[in-house]
Amino acid sequence: MERKAHSVEDESSGGPSRMQDDLKQCSIDFLESLEQGVRAEDTNGSTNGLKSKPRVGIIGAGLAGLRCSEVLVSKGIDTTVLEARDRIGGRVHQGDLFGRLVDMGPSWVHGADGNPIIGRAKETNTTTCSLDDSSLVYDSTGTAMSDEIMVEALDSTWALISAAFKYSKEQCENIAPELSLKDFFSKTLEEQNVSPEKRDITMLIGEIWGSFIGDPWETQSLKWFWLEECLSGDNIFVADTHTKIIQAMAKSLLAHQNLYLSTTVLGIESKKKENGDDIVLVQTSDRVFEFDEVVVTIPLGCLKSNTIAFNPPLTPAITQAIEDSSYSSLEKVFIAFPTAFWEVPSPLAQRDEDTRPDLTSGTPSFVHFLRPTDPIAEGASWTIEAVPLSSSAKFGGLAQPTLLFSIHGPCAAHVTSLLEGLSPNTSEYLSAIIGFFRPYYSLLPNYSPNNPNCQPRAALCSNWRNDKLAGNGSYTNFKASESQVLLDQNILAMRAGMPDRGIWLAGEHTAPFVAVGTSTGAYWSGEAVGVRILKNYKLFGGCTKGDRID
Repeated sequence: MERKAHSVEDESSGGPSRMQDDLKQCSIDFLESLEQGVRAEDTNGSTNGLKSKPRVGIIGAGLAGLRCSEVLVSKGIDTTVLEARDRIGGRVHQGDLFGRLVDMGPSWVHGADGNPIIGRAKETNTTTCSLDDSSLVYDSTGTAMSDEIMVEALDSTWALISAAFKYSKEQCENIAPELSLKDFFSKTLEEQNVSPEKRDITMLIGEIWGSFIGDPWETQSLKWFWLEECLSGDNIFVADTHTKIIQAMAKSLLAHQNLYLSTTVLGIESKKKENGDDIVLVQTSDRVFEFDEVVVTIPLGCLKSNTIAFNPPLTPAITQAIEDSSYSSLEKVFIAFPTAFWEVPSPLAQRDEDTRPDLTSGTPSFVHFLRPTDPIAEGASWTIEAVPLSSSAKFGGLAQPTLLFSIHGPCAAHVTSLLEGLSPNTSEYLSAIIGFFRPYYSLLPNYSPNNPNCQPRAALCSNWRNDKLAGNGSYTNFKASESQVLLDQNILAMRAGMPDRGIWLAGEHTAPFVAVGTSTGAYWSGEAVGVRILKNYKLFGGCTKGDRID
């Protein structure tokens, strides 16, 4: 998720939550929690007669695939990674914005406490920063809310979100599957008998939740809202991208030269050889690979599209889980300016102190543009969030005169349609982005249409919704449905995989509940599957093949 806001530390019941119980259970397969971890120099574990080096194939070189390969290669396991793209990283990918790299996928690390991505950032000297909750909110007329009204409205909104989490956790079994977070807001505000003005403002600010889940908030399941909680601790912004983290994770794999790029997997078949040994065949466009174990880390969206044919088919439980799970459509748009005009006082710009506060003393971490009264495009308008990346106090030497917008759902569909067929380095591409976003950024302090510093010089938009290898989307979320589904059991089914057939699933959709839909979840899922395979072959601690590991 991009900046999930509610963590398990918010628990008030006094006892461990389901999230904490699930994380504790999963942690038996995390290296950090075990006395005897996998180390690079330890490559000759005792096998007690079992195969000492099973051949393992990993489908996908994203965070889950790379972490799984790290764990296995460190034990001397013959590991091969097949990646359909011509690069590693998957959805953790960087784009070039006027000569600077920016993360087109995840930018946030959700919950710093005990988060392995934070450790990898420190190891690779990747700069991160913690943003405060300071905000600027523009209402539907384009007027900046006063501090008093804004604080009251935001506090009311987050209080309702906390109440929704509590209600979802306590009443999950009794909540109708079609009810949404928006429904909860509407009903609660009606019961509180608030003024129509306060109700309207709170409902509009509630739309901000779409930037967390990557879909309109009216799709957010109330029943399964508790699954949106994240790890405790600050949410951390990765200021200079995930590049060095991904490169470090791929180092051991590249050293063994067992990475096949531009290699699309078409089918996976589990069968027995003539001597009775189990085998897994992986069919690509030009050859067949033979493995003892296969780890499938392709995105949930790809599983939903059946991009890989499994023979025999996936189990009914996994098939149902994939069908019932939902996938988001978050996109990111970076717009770079000559200078951060919203921070620099401009004598040319007319400022109304009541509506355009001077931000020279410090730019807020988040700017929320509530759904404009006047349509932006095609008779519609949308609530949008922006993160200014310009504050040297927050981003240090990596500060840049750039606004990072988050869009989703119909808004994202519209923006990406405007860019269809256009190259990012063309004036037509930049003009299309300016045409859509100018009604938003022109509201910022010190903007003047005649000031060259207020004219974007470059822009870049992700396009995950049209990326087949990303599953035509961004990450897992939890949508309301017309029928009863068991989303928690679905995660467990996918997480369990089919070890009896030598097939395992990893990715953010199989992560511990508290990390589903996050880069941390992808990392942990790959690590857990790697450890489980090692346990099955008696290559980890004192575990033996057949011990309970799922």
